[in-house]
Amino acid sequence: MAYAAPMPDDFPPVFDPAEDCPWRTPREILARHGYAPPPPSALDDRQLPGRLWELLYAAAARRFFFHGTDHLNDREFYELLWAQWLDEPTADIPLEAGTNTRVMVSERNAKGMTHEEIWLRYYAEEADRVPLSPGEIIPPHEDPPFDRDRFLPVPPIPLEAHAGWLPGDDDPPAETEADDEPDPLGLAAVDREIAAAKEATSAEVPPAPPDPALEAQLRAREPDHWTPPAQQLAAENIPLLPPAELTDETLTPILWELLHNLALRGFYVLHTDHLIDGDLYAELWTRGLREPAHLPGRNPRGGWFHDFLGSWSEGDMQLWLRHYATDEERAAHAKEYPKDQIPPKERPVASRDWRVPKGSF
Repeated sequence: MAYAAPMPDDFPPVFDPAEDCPWRTPREILARHGYAPPPPSALDDRQLPGRLWELLYAAAARRFFFHGTDHLNDREFYELLWAQWLDEPTADIPLEAGTNTRVMVSERNAKGMTHEEIWLRYYAEEADRVPLSPGEIIPPHEDPPFDRDRFLPVPPIPLEAHAGWLPGDDDPPAETEADDEPDPLGLAAVDREIAAAKEATSAEVPPAPPDPALEAQLRAREPDHWTPPAQQLAAENIPLLPPAELTDETLTPILWELLHNLALRGFYVLHTDHLIDGDLYAELWTRGLREPAHLPGRNPRGGWFHDFLGSWSEGDMQLWLRHYATDEERAAHAKEYPKDQIPPKERPVASRDWRVPKGSF
């Protein structure tokens, strides 16, 4: 199922993914971008959770978003993705179309149950748990055994929405329509009386009591109250292993678990492709997570960004020109700074930035 956000002018007015895009399997789409998930049989129970999040964020980078997964444990979910979803043809929709694809995992048979039974048992509202025909058996309701859906990647909010109301804001202001006539019904005097009465009533109402939660939130934003992300993770009993304790087999899964846990707290990474997994983890462990920061959680308006190009010193600028800058950006830099040496363009050692966790903004 796909739903479309506003599209650029160069897309047709009516955009139908089923007709206007080639169809490929998600495995082919992800492979074209340099990512191939390992088979479940190659992953032990320590490796699998991180590899699952790596796959989910790669899918989200191509705007595939999953729902209804809480009836499956991590291995069951990964095996379902590997054996079914990755090989099912789907529209290969360009990102510029702004179209998200919603994948309802609960609509698939699993664990010896039909998808109807899964929905009725774990996800249906009480009003929907009514037999539709004589003799139909409605399974007893059970809370899903796992808690994953609320932590899954979510679709981005269109940029134009950020100028107005967003989820989590106060109620949106009431809309008013401008009239050609200043007072078409002759009620201006009545409106003034009502406004005056409201103002007088408001003056008699005592101010609202302080909101401790809001005050704590505002204090947390002040630099004096920032704390290192490593300290925040430790306070929540989330392990942060020293790099020396990681093996070649556990490094990548643990890195993706860490990136996922940081994203849930509003911490995102930028410009990581010049670092192999071991160097990226070591940089986070030794410096990136030791410096005070303000982590706002999953906030639709922003987050805390750790840029691995550092302070954009001369050396950082050379890294950017070598690995990240487009041909147009390299040419513009050479024109603006003719004395700078422009390094040869090189492919970075990793292809990670396109699929690292990103906020909904």
